[in-house]
Amino acid sequence: MKLRNVILSGVFALAMPMVSVAETANLDQLLNLVKEGQARDNAAFEQRIAEFQGSKAKQEQLVRDAMAERDRLEALSADKEEQFRDNELIVAEKQAQLNDRLGSLKELFGVLQQVAGDTKSVFEGSVISSELPGREAFLTDLIRVAGATSELPSIEQLERLWFEMQREATYSGRIASYSADVVTPSGETTQQQVVRIGGFNAVSDGKYLNWDIESARLIEMDKQPGARYTDGITALESASGSELTGFWIDPSRGQLLKIMGQSPELGDRVDQGGVVGYIILALGAVGILLAIWRMIVLNIEAGRINKQMKTETVDEKNALGRVMAVFNANKKSDTETLELHLGEAIAAEIPRLTRGIGWIKIISVVAPLLGLLGTVTGMIDVFETMSLFGTGDPKLMAGGISQALVTTVLGLVAAIPCVFLHTLTNNRSRALIMILEERATGILARQSEQQQAKAA
Repeated sequence: MKLRNVILSGVFALAMPMVSVAETANLDQLLNLVKEGQARDNAAFEQRIAEFQGSKAKQEQLVRDAMAERDRLEALSADKEEQFRDNELIVAEKQAQLNDRLGSLKELFGVLQQVAGDTKSVFEGSVISSELPGREAFLTDLIRVAGATSELPSIEQLERLWFEMQREATYSGRIASYSADVVTPSGETTQQQVVRIGGFNAVSDGKYLNWDIESARLIEMDKQPGARYTDGITALESASGSELTGFWIDPSRGQLLKIMGQSPELGDRVDQGGVVGYIILALGAVGILLAIWRMIVLNIEAGRINKQMKTETVDEKNALGRVMAVFNANKKSDTETLELHLGEAIAAEIPRLTRGIGWIKIISVVAPLLGLLGTVTGMIDVFETMSLFGTGDPKLMAGGISQALVTTVLGLVAAIPCVFLHTLTNNRSRALIMILEERATGILARQSEQQQAKAA
């Protein structure tokens, strides 16, 4: 180190002659500034040490104070625990005294709580609540009080319960008209005039309404029952107070109406048959119209034939007249030749009399076959559905099977009248043909007798 200092001193000594006086002054100032900074740093450090020493003493005092507060609170907690145990004993004793004094009233309040709960459920599900909204609100507080051990139901609450139960029974026997909110199938809520029939049904604007428990509102049924059940609604709404009118009521309070609304009507049944069902109905309609047309034609022809049978004047506008015209044209022929001509004339009339009857028979046979075809295809769809969704939902299977059987029903509905009509038209045409054959046979007999008389 000494050697190093000597070398450095020599270096500075050698360098000093080359430094100016101004530069020497600046270096001295810098040295003084460094000394002053060290002095300030030392003073600040000493001050922080002093502050730390003072703060340490203060923190130790705070710790001692906190420990003293903890001891005080622990003692207070022990006192409170002892007081809580004493209070528990007092409460148990007082509760036992209360139970002894209540006696049978405790059982009475239990029954009161049960009755209030049952009454609340009845009010919530009753259509009368649409006329008296919010009447079940007080029952919630009554149920709470009846089940509590520190409160007793008041006389006013018991009288209110009795009054509401009596009012429910009274209103159940009345037909009332009032204004209420009604939810339409589109979801809109409108103010409508409602007619309530006891506690069974409510109607408005010619339609049945259902009381929804969750929303506590009247809801118009999406699908109304048949006209048989809705025809009396208008008469009921327009009836006066003393006027009597017939009306259907639902004792199940709307459940039967929902089931009836879900039951498919005739149009829905036809729609279930699909394309095959419409084809069957079209064939049935064609068969019936064809049978009606043939019956009209045959009846007209029968009238003309009957008129021709009463006169010898030949009228070729009917089948018998045309046969007699053939006879008049071949009077001079022998019996065998005349028989051939008459047979030819009758054969020519048979297609006119039996025209279209064969189609009625074909329709009566094809319609059930189409129904069976629709049933088979429907059952195929049912089994495909079962393979996809399983057999866990019987309603899905029953619905598919019922749709499949609709085509069979439609086929039978179309075939049965066609069978009767075919038999009727066929018998009618055969009767007319028999008349022609009988008249031709009579003509041949008379012609044969005349020829034999001439020969004799």
